[in-house]
Amino acid sequence: MIAVSKERNISGESELRYCTPAESLKQALKEMKLMREGKLPKKPWDEFYKEIKEWKEEEGL
Repeated sequence: MIAVSKERNISGESELRYCTPAESLKQALKEMKLMREGKLPKKPWDEFYKEIKEWKEEEGL
């Protein structure tokens, strides 16, 4: 689950962010705990990299 928040950038314009760095870290730690408990499947590095690559292509990055 990715949190979305609306923040203002330096120029004062509203900017949509997925989440703050602190929220991202908290979410990552929760997921890591679930993986260690066996409630969330672990992913090998190459599978994770493949998903990121596909996501970047979908987003046009």
